[in-house]
Amino acid sequence: MEEIDLFKLGLFIEEDIVLIPEEAKELLLARKFNKYKTDLPSQNSKADEPLASQGEGTLAVENNESSLSATIDYEGEFGKGLMVIYQGNLLPDELKDFLLKILRAVSHSLKDIALVSSTHLESLDHSAIKKLNPHKVLVFGRLNHPLAHLKEANYEVTTEKDVEYIFADDLQIIFEEENLKRKLWKSLQVFFNINK
Repeated sequence: MEEIDLFKLGLFIEEDIVLIPEEAKELLLARKFNKYKTDLPSQNSKADEPLASQGEGTLAVENNESSLSATIDYEGEFGKGLMVIYQGNLLPDELKDFLLKILRAVSHSLKDIALVSSTHLESLDHSAIKKLNPHKVLVFGRLNHPLAHLKEANYEVTTEKDVEYIFADDLQIIFEEENLKRKLWKSLQVFFNINK
């Protein structure tokens, strides 16, 4: 998992903070999702440069009902239009390493994806995902979001409006069960058109 340096931390937290090492990662991510506002890029000297090119991305989505905007915060650069959603608020290092191995097997890396927490995504409506415009969406675990209605069965490719989806078990469960790893690999071969 990428460490957040003080400069990056200062981009989205303005008040003084004191971090306890055991709680630092959890607090940083929670504050990032709760405090990171769409007006923040205008304070940055690189306001015209998309944040995705800096390793983390934010996509502002206008809300028709108010002047407030919702954002999809993600890790990665979203270079190949693959959105990966994981269950929960934080992805433990062990599972992130496992996920990155899976992605390498299908010729993708963190540069190619938008890695999104299900907890963060559940606070946004479906239009936020449409604005991000992913080509493929890979969902690990439970998701309490309108996107979940597209799920027909785990490990089967579903297509809606030129976007392909795969819903799978939580990464922790897949990590522990060899048969689910094989099942995931078979579905990813179809999803990414791999003949191995």
